Amino acid sequence: MLLAGLLLACAACGPQPPQVPPDATPDPQATARFALATGVTRFDPHRATSSYDNTWLFPVYDRLIHMDPAGDAVPGLAESWHYGDGGAYLELVLREGVVFHDGEPFDARAVAANIARAQTITGSSIGAELETIVRTEIVDDHRIRLHLSTPDAALPLILSDRAGMMISPAAFDDPSLDRRGVGAGPFRHVDFKLGNRSVYERNERYWRPEDAGVARLELLLIPDETTRLNAIRSGQIQGATIGTLQIEQARLSGLNVQTGVGLEVLHMQINRARSHFGDRRVRQAMNHAIRREAIVRALGLGYGEPSVQPFPEGYVAHADELGRLYYGYDPDRARALLAEAGLADGFEFELIVPNIPAYLPLFEAVHDQLAAVGIEAVPRVLEGAQISERFYGATESDAALVTWGGRPDPSQTIDLLFTPGALPNPGDHSTPEIIRLAAAARREIDPERRAELLKAATAEITREAMDVVLSLPSSTFASRPSVQGMRVWASGNKPEFRGVTVLR
Repeated sequence: MLLAGLLLACAACGPQPPQVPPDATPDPQATARFALATGVTRFDPHRATSSYDNTWLFPVYDRLIHMDPAGDAVPGLAESWHYGDGGAYLELVLREGVVFHDGEPFDARAVAANIARAQTITGSSIGAELETIVRTEIVDDHRIRLHLSTPDAALPLILSDRAGMMISPAAFDDPSLDRRGVGAGPFRHVDFKLGNRSVYERNERYWRPEDAGVARLELLLIPDETTRLNAIRSGQIQGATIGTLQIEQARLSGLNVQTGVGLEVLHMQINRARSHFGDRRVRQAMNHAIRREAIVRALGLGYGEPSVQPFPEGYVAHADELGRLYYGYDPDRARALLAEAGLADGFEFELIVPNIPAYLPLFEAVHDQLAAVGIEAVPRVLEGAQISERFYGATESDAALVTWGGRPDPSQTIDLLFTPGALPNPGDHSTPEIIRLAAAARREIDPERRAELLKAATAEITREAMDVVLSLPSSTFASRPSVQGMRVWASGNKPEFRGVTVLR
């Protein structure tokens, strides 16, 4: 073993959850406790830095536009929207009668204030997502136009994410906003213990009351997946995200399990400005060296989608013409490509590996497959925060074995990972054709023409071997039988708890 000290823990057999009577009904006064693997950076959505913050933020902050479980844009605080003047502006028609948790009214002025703050506040993590908005025009109390520097087809789904979360303007300068959110969502934020627990209570004035199916919601941080599963079994919590290796354990324990492939990407992300990764032949060789189907079978028990593309089959940006496995497992072809690149004797590179147990066997598999064609991956184990600092910030390592959390709109993933100027693209490497296709897809507001441009961009990214995608992992949530309404979302392991109830 290259990485010593890996301790494999077996989940203890826990008690079977009680059977739910067939005539059980939802308890409107119930408390629901769910555990997550990743904590929240802060409760100010304009400055929160991780896409996995969303699960902690969704209960308290309503968004202008919602995303349904399939990944489509649906009405939220905006009842409808449309582009005007050929995409020169996006007009939102806002829901009437909505108030923030502190009693402040939600209206067009609140939207304009939120967009201005998100664009200008020091430390904003979403300002770049709103950079095409050059000014806002308040048409009336419940209509606002977002005037754009260029048509931006990604904007509706961008507004379904943190960029569309509405903070009460009265709380903008509240020093406690990082610890206690003030929004207009289905739950009010009532307590937060750093690194441990966040508590929410039903917002009785929410515009769609059925979204708050319990009186009290508690989210707990439990990083260890075995501990999370045992907590569900014992009844300490009602549900949690779990790993794919735990699915059968959970089902044998009588738990409900929802699982499905979303927009997350498990990949060996390479800095294409370092090592030999600027050579397309080297990148193609690495892709041919990986046995993706074997990785999914062995490490995911068949859950997940082996793929070389960053989008799943059936998704609007998936390049159907290339298929999931455009780079089939072919070590002989990998060696030939390395020889063409002048690397017949192979090479070595530094690979960052997260200090998370699930990543260690993955590293072993990737290491051995690359070594078989002469490529030596030298591990550097780091904590999550260190990975952001070292790989993306300081760009001081060659590659990282990480999960991309996905984004609501495909243009966001394409722009952030494969075009210059974005933090998630260390080295800023791209190609003129990818830049051209990405920009064209972002500008095209006709859905059918945009879909063709997105597919073309993904095809070019794949042919250029801009990434070493390993798989599209399954997002999995386990819950006790009394929990109803839990769903898997296209956004990945960032569940929303809208409409979730607990039976009496």
